[in-house]
Amino acid sequence: MRTGLSNRTHHGTPDNSVQHGIAMKFCRRFLSLWIVTFLLPATWPMSAVVALEPGKLATRPPWTTSRVHGSPYPPAPYRVVSAFPQLQFKSPTSLVQLPGEDRMLVAELAGRILSFEKRADVDRSSLVVDLTSGTARQREFSEVMIFGVTPDPDFAQNRQIYVCYNTFQDVQQPVRVSRLTLDGGPELQIVPGSEEVIISWPAGPHSGGCLQFGPDGYLYISTGDGWGPNPPDHLNTGQDLSDLMGAILRIDVHAISGGRPYRTPTDNPFISLPGARPEIWAYGLRNPWKFAADSDSGDLWVADNGWESWESIHRVVSGSNCGWPIMEGRAKLRSEVQPGPTPIIPPVKDHSHTEANSVIGGVVYRGAKLPDLNGYFVYGDYIIGKIWAVRGGADQPYAQQTLVDTDLRITAFAEGSEGELYVVDYDLTGQIYELLPSNQQDTSQDFPRKLSETGLFESLQDMQPQAGIVGYDVQVSRWTDGSTAQRWVAIPGAQRITLPGDLSQQAVYPEGTVFVKNLILPQGRQQRASHLETQILHYEGGTWRPYSYLWDATGEEAHLVGVAGAERTIQTSLSEESSGISERTWRVNSHTECRLCHNPGSHVVLGFTLPQLNRSPEKGRTNQLALLKSQGVLSQDSILAHDTGLQLVRPDDQSQDLEDRARSYLHANCSMCHHPRGNAIVNFYLRRDLPFSELNTSKGTIVGEFGIHDPWVVIPGNPYRSLLVYRMSKLGYARMPYIGSRVVDSDGVALVADWVRSLEHRDSTADPDSHRLQALRLLTRPSAGGEQSAAAIDTLLSSTEGALALVVEMHRGALKAEEHQRAVELGNQSVNGDIRGLFEAFIPEAERQKRLGPNIDPADILQLEGDDERGKLIFFSDAARCRNCHPAGGQKDSLGPDLREIGKKVRHKSELLDHILKPSFKIEDKYVSYAIVTDAGKILSGLILERTESELVFKTIEKKVLRLSLDEIDEINVQKTSLMPEFLLRDLTPQEAADLLSYLWSFRTD
Repeated sequence: MRTGLSNRTHHGTPDNSVQHGIAMKFCRRFLSLWIVTFLLPATWPMSAVVALEPGKLATRPPWTTSRVHGSPYPPAPYRVVSAFPQLQFKSPTSLVQLPGEDRMLVAELAGRILSFEKRADVDRSSLVVDLTSGTARQREFSEVMIFGVTPDPDFAQNRQIYVCYNTFQDVQQPVRVSRLTLDGGPELQIVPGSEEVIISWPAGPHSGGCLQFGPDGYLYISTGDGWGPNPPDHLNTGQDLSDLMGAILRIDVHAISGGRPYRTPTDNPFISLPGARPEIWAYGLRNPWKFAADSDSGDLWVADNGWESWESIHRVVSGSNCGWPIMEGRAKLRSEVQPGPTPIIPPVKDHSHTEANSVIGGVVYRGAKLPDLNGYFVYGDYIIGKIWAVRGGADQPYAQQTLVDTDLRITAFAEGSEGELYVVDYDLTGQIYELLPSNQQDTSQDFPRKLSETGLFESLQDMQPQAGIVGYDVQVSRWTDGSTAQRWVAIPGAQRITLPGDLSQQAVYPEGTVFVKNLILPQGRQQRASHLETQILHYEGGTWRPYSYLWDATGEEAHLVGVAGAERTIQTSLSEESSGISERTWRVNSHTECRLCHNPGSHVVLGFTLPQLNRSPEKGRTNQLALLKSQGVLSQDSILAHDTGLQLVRPDDQSQDLEDRARSYLHANCSMCHHPRGNAIVNFYLRRDLPFSELNTSKGTIVGEFGIHDPWVVIPGNPYRSLLVYRMSKLGYARMPYIGSRVVDSDGVALVADWVRSLEHRDSTADPDSHRLQALRLLTRPSAGGEQSAAAIDTLLSSTEGALALVVEMHRGALKAEEHQRAVELGNQSVNGDIRGLFEAFIPEAERQKRLGPNIDPADILQLEGDDERGKLIFFSDAARCRNCHPAGGQKDSLGPDLREIGKKVRHKSELLDHILKPSFKIEDKYVSYAIVTDAGKILSGLILERTESELVFKTIEKKVLRLSLDEIDEINVQKTSLMPEFLLRDLTPQEAADLLSYLWSFRTD
């Protein structure tokens, strides 16, 4: 059953999917995807579930036909079981057994260290220290984050432990490693005031923080590059040995030297290298949060979190250069960076982001309980829960194996004194698990490769489910690129599902439960709808496994897709009335991509929740919750739990409050990652049960500003400076969702923009300039047309905010066909990539411009004839971003040389292009950049304008001029790379780059 949203018309939006962010999609009737002159009424889809009339409620028969058992792949050789089932911790980050004792230490992120007896029936833990309380140093902190803890090898004698943590007291403090002394009591308590800070380094999003003693008795410590995801290694620390960041440190904490509470071992590799920090053992790392020392060889095995494409495992020895940021895994990244003094050694294993997303080490197992793992480095992934093992080195070839696939959010591993191999879950359960052999029989050949073989359907022709399988619908369906969804739940036997009323709690599912979602692409009236993909989510052995079956072109059968996903070219109707067709690419996500949304932090199952199932009954119909209870699907406890639960409303229900509609949409499409325990890079929250004040959206993001003046995630009253609206409106770089969708949702854009506009705002966040609003009103009035409309479009396309305002109205269907087409053409001709990305949604996939990308061949640019005037427009646009730092015509607010002067210094156009492509090849002295670390741990990057005996005049990369007393500066580090990024031309077409080059070359004088 489908319900019309309104009588307004829409112009469709085609596909793409890019990086970063999370799915913001809900199903509605498929729009006209390519040709903007066709107008279609927009509707929102419902699945093919029909509620039973009163008196016809029947309990389902047992489902007995399931062939969905095991996995299509050979069984995992290992399994995880709860090691201490009566214990639960809050966001644990580190686990270790105390030497000589049957007692474990657990560190929790928020500052607590606890201990407990190592026995399966233990039912309590005791507090060792709460670092926020001031007990350790007689000073309280407003916030503490513990990264790691380890005992001294001589703990039995000295009762000392070492902890790595970060503190906040008004501002973020440096990351520190401290020594604490415990008393001799049986439950272990901190000796008040015993903390001694051993070593520290500047804090940042990548802080490292793992620490462990090696068999040589020295303490090894990991540090991160101190920066966030973008730009990669902005502080240029990875290959720089003059600071402690992006490295593995090795120090002797049982001796003192040079006024420091530690000594640098004399055999450290860079102890004699001028300018190098002698503590460094290895370098070239991004965020090596966890590593392990091999108790036999002393080698370190490091799990290094990757950037956009690769996660890496390194075997580290003295002086190892792991490559960051010149390399990401084995892939070249920043070739302009000057490498360190030792050659880059590639990782022993790298995982692409189709199979891993955040690797976590790890132990080098040397116990007797799991002999087949002897000598293996065991590690996992925080996001997808998989656990692997790798070994080798020296003269041995490397061997790697997958041990088990779990739903855990892994943050640490530990080896017990009796060979136990423990795995720590962060927040799915907050418990500690043990890795054990599975001894499971291989039945992979029996797993159904065709949908017709699954035992889910009697007939694929009409998608009739087997007896005992029940159809259901959700209150708010996710956007799936114009497809509609049919949903079923299959529960073996007569068992029932118990759903909690609180979204933070986990539901209880019977073993063998299967959720099914069939995606269908509606077509015009002259073609029948086509099946695209049938997704199933299978619960077995405490783990959810996602699978997809891709329908063939005949629509008669669907075939199992492999772990890497698949693509298929599909044909879509140009309009509801037309027999014409167009083509686009349908992407079936990889298993890893599925798990980015279906993640443990959101309890994996996204749609089958009480708020989604509580659908208001129509006249003469039964509420779906009561129906599912009567059919034997839901338990009575689920119905009772709903009484105080969250309410969602359909986004297209005009009778509902605008905020409820928009927040329900965002909840269904975004909250699986944007919630307090989510895995989104930018931490804001879109769960409906949170009040607006707790969404954390009143801020910018590290992803970028996209030419928008002072953007926030959400600016109340102003959708056109709100990054949430911008990123869901565009294709290309920074689109949200970055996986799972390649088509912009017109209804969703319009709805969220309306909600943001309705929010109460401060004067400083008022709507865009009046001339833009005036142009928008002129363009959307019924009499719009002619030269005035053309001028209005030009006005709006002069800025990102104006272009976004125009695009929102286009998605709303507010423009006449002629004005709509003109806006599409001009928007896609824009030299500003931030603007152009908004308009690519309205043209066919095959017609989109091809970009230079990161691997630029200069010949592709030099062979083209450039145009000076077009190049000038590019120069002053945000597409090439030249004007942000370089003056050309008298600008004083600059960070780089006047490009007109550069043009006078080179003899050939190819040399000028080389300077742009390789900005760090030669840097003039006055434009050498510096990284300054203040005594508060704050890091500033930019240019030194003036230096006296007492202060520095410093221009930051944000172009703020600061006067800094030398007394408040801890470090001044020369940067080896230019402030100008290497890939500035990648979003331009070859012709645009040729035009820009021509404009710059025009300033050269002979």
